[in-house]
Amino acid sequence: MPVWINEEWLYTADAHVHTFPEKIAAKAVGKLAHISGITPYTDGTLQQTKIKMAECGVDHAVLLNIATVPGQEQTINRCAAESNSQHGLTALGSVHFLSDDPVNEVHRIKTLGLAGVKLHPDYQDFIIDDERLFPIYEACAQEGLPIVFHAGWDCYSPNLVHAPPERSAHVAEIFPSLKIVLAHFGGLKQWDEVERYLIGKNVWFDTAMCATYADKEQIRRMILSHDPTKIMLGSDCPWENPRISISWLSSLHLPQQLLRDILFYNAQALFGFELPAGSKGESD
Repeated sequence: MPVWINEEWLYTADAHVHTFPEKIAAKAVGKLAHISGITPYTDGTLQQTKIKMAECGVDHAVLLNIATVPGQEQTINRCAAESNSQHGLTALGSVHFLSDDPVNEVHRIKTLGLAGVKLHPDYQDFIIDDERLFPIYEACAQEGLPIVFHAGWDCYSPNLVHAPPERSAHVAEIFPSLKIVLAHFGGLKQWDEVERYLIGKNVWFDTAMCATYADKEQIRRMILSHDPTKIMLGSDCPWENPRISISWLSSLHLPQQLLRDILFYNAQALFGFELPAGSKGESD
């Protein structure tokens, strides 16, 4: 159900959520919790994540799946399509650039009805403007599929930032028709560089982990300087409680219409999921 903010019930869509297959969820979440030092909000399973999302007032969740090794993507993408049909979520697909035919898999993602692609430069070990990725970017642009990138610092590879803001801006310049989503508001722990290189460019941001790490005034300033249709709520659940993410965003004292759009309608427009049952079907 919607959340009560500024004397109004508002719909919310968390555009940055992670789940894992039930048989490996405990191991995967445990390993990442050990590396990050963060206590996870969920156990990483789809079942508990749906329960926790409902408890936080999240009306829709976008699940970001990652093919961490070549050849893994076909299974991931099939499962993503099943999650969408059976659970009313928006699960994105993934590809690995070292697989035999990643471009063909992009086209298969479109055929499966998935709404986008998740790439993680750190986990998949590439720099965002590496030319080996360009055929994937071009195929996604042709298919109209957004790519969600982890952007900025990551505890998995703390000494090498694989998607720094300047290089992300380079990709946006080379592929003007590609819908690029740079998670963590353009670059986790690199927000000075985000403000320098990415604000005003043709890229989307989500707010994942901003409540944990970012300065409120800086993020507010960047929100008000960027395209208002290209900013989305994100938590990075299970690594940030969506309730905290929503509360943090609502504390920025943004114009109410802008807040409505960031909380729900911008993600709905980008990924194409349905409005909640019983809604008016419009953002005003």
